[in-house]
Amino acid sequence: MPKIERKWLYLVFAILVIAIIAYLGYNVYQQQTYPTITSIKNKGILVVGTSADFPPFEYVNQSGAIVGLDIDIASEIAKELGVKLVVKDLSFDVLISALQGKQVDLVIAGMTITPERSKVVDFSVPYYNASQAVISLSTQKFLSINDLKNKKVGVQTGTTGESWAEANLVNTSIISNSNLLHYDKLSDALLALKRGDIDAIIIDEPVARMFVRTVSGVQYDFGIYTGEQYGIAVNKDSKDLLNLVNSVVNNMKTNGQLDTLIQKWFGSG
Repeated sequence: MPKIERKWLYLVFAILVIAIIAYLGYNVYQQQTYPTITSIKNKGILVVGTSADFPPFEYVNQSGAIVGLDIDIASEIAKELGVKLVVKDLSFDVLISALQGKQVDLVIAGMTITPERSKVVDFSVPYYNASQAVISLSTQKFLSINDLKNKKVGVQTGTTGESWAEANLVNTSIISNSNLLHYDKLSDALLALKRGDIDAIIIDEPVARMFVRTVSGVQYDFGIYTGEQYGIAVNKDSKDLLNLVNSVVNNMKTNGQLDTLIQKWFGSG
C-alpha cells in the first residue's frame, strides 16, 4: 500500500477515535450533569404520581382516564422531555414516599408547598394559590369555625386540611380528636358525608367549589384563608429535573398557557 494511502487511513482512523471518545465523553457529561433527565429519556416515559380524586386538578373521567389541570401541566413537562407521560394513581398520603422510593419521577397532585415537605423533597415554583374551605350537606349550614363545635369533621389523610383541622379544631377543643375523621380518598369522605357519618369536610377551596357544582346536596359553607401555594415535587437528588420543571412552569405562566388551562378546568363559575 502506498505511503500516501496509509497516511489517509491513519488520519481517518484517528478522526474516528477522537469522535468516539468525544461521544462517550458527552454521554458521561450528560449522565453526570443531567442524571434524572437522562434516566427518564432512556426509559422513554415520565412517571408522574398523583391522587386522582381532587377535581379539577386530577380525577378519573367517565372514560376512565385521569384528567385535570395537573395532568395537562405534566403533559407539557413530558413534551419538553420528549417522552410519553404515564400517570400513577396513589393515595395522597403515600405520594412522597413513592417519590423517594423512585416509584415515580415527580408528584403533581395539588400539593401545597410546606416547610415539612420541603425537608424531604424539592418543590417547583408555585403554579396555583389556594386556601381551605368547609363543605356540608345542604340540610345544614355552618357560618364559622365555632359552628363546628362538637361536630364530626372529615379530612383527607396527609393533607394541609388535616393539619389545619388538628391545629385549629382539635387543639383548641372545638372538636375532640375522635370527632376528626381521616380518609385516604376524598371520595370516601364525600360518601361518609352523604351517609351522615360526618357533618362537614375540610378541603382545599377550589376543590370544594368544584364538588358543590358537581355533587348534588353538597354546599359551600365558608372559606378558611391559609395562603397556600401548590408546587410540583421532585427528589432532592433531581436538580436537573427540577430546573426543567421550573422552566416549563415559568414559560406556561409567561405565555399565558397556564391561565388558559385554569380557565379550561375551572371555567368562570
